Amino acid sequence: MAGDQAEPTMPKKLSGRLPAHSYHHSCGYSGVLDPRIGGNVGSKLMVDPAPDRYELFLLGEGEKKVTLEVETRVPNAALFTFNKEDHTLGNLLRDKLTRSPHVLFAAYQVPHPLFAVFKLRVQTNGEVTPKQAVMQACNDLVKELQTLDQEFTKEWELKKISQESGGEQY
Repeated sequence: MAGDQAEPTMPKKLSGRLPAHSYHHSCGYSGVLDPRIGGNVGSKLMVDPAPDRYELFLLGEGEKKVTLEVETRVPNAALFTFNKEDHTLGNLLRDKLTRSPHVLFAAYQVPHPLFAVFKLRVQTNGEVTPKQAVMQACNDLVKELQTLDQEFTKEWELKKISQESGGEQY
């Protein structure tokens, strides 16, 4: 009977790293495989540091910022895919588009939180194309942000002047 049992073997060392991907962390497992219990004993998780921050917004070679796909199932509709952008721009554009009198529908979706991509679906009444509506919304947002920048700078300078003249501090 004693000869029927296999000799216990020493656990094998498992060590390795997963390949790094461009949009998320890579990690590897370093531990021991123990065949007696059919699993891992002890573990050490190794995680690569986050990708460089500029990789989150700079386009790689051959990448486009925006792609347009005409929607064939719905009249005057299109799907825009914004690369290296997130909820910030998606929500601003959606809000600006829904306020337009020519836009019937505007919504955006972030397919996965680890990827800096969002999809914007726009349907217009036919007086303007979805592309024209998105371009107009972008132009309006740029103008609003320029105004905000000017107003903020003006208020900041006024605050500095009031503090220099011995005025009340905020």
